Amino acid sequence: MPDLVREYDKLWSSLDFVGLADLWERGGPQPIYVGDEYAVPLVGNDDLDRHWARVASRVKAASMSSALHAFDVVDEAVVRAVLLSRWRLTGRESDFEHTGASWITWLLIRRGGRYRIFTTWSPRCI
Repeated sequence: MPDLVREYDKLWSSLDFVGLADLWERGGPQPIYVGDEYAVPLVGNDDLDRHWARVASRVKAASMSSALHAFDVVDEAVVRAVLLSRWRLTGRESDFEHTGASWITWLLIRRGGRYRIFTTWSPRCI
């Protein structure tokens, strides 16, 4: 699990949105992203692809540092991870750096010898 968190941070920090999208389960269960920046949850691969395209078009620099806070087995197929991500983002519209921290909860499924995200939610940033 710490490897997934490190990979997540590395991909964000290098603006590798294709790599970030690859962390998600694409076959099933259907991916769900719940973030306070959207009025409704994003459900399915098409919504998720539009999300990553939107983020890629708006961010020109990023730095992410996450720490795994909790990890537990829900059942034989699903695990839950809670992490605290501290981030710095600079948008394409200006050089102003946005900073913050977010609690993120992932539901993960093991596929092909690695964990894949199939649900994530992040409440309002702290």
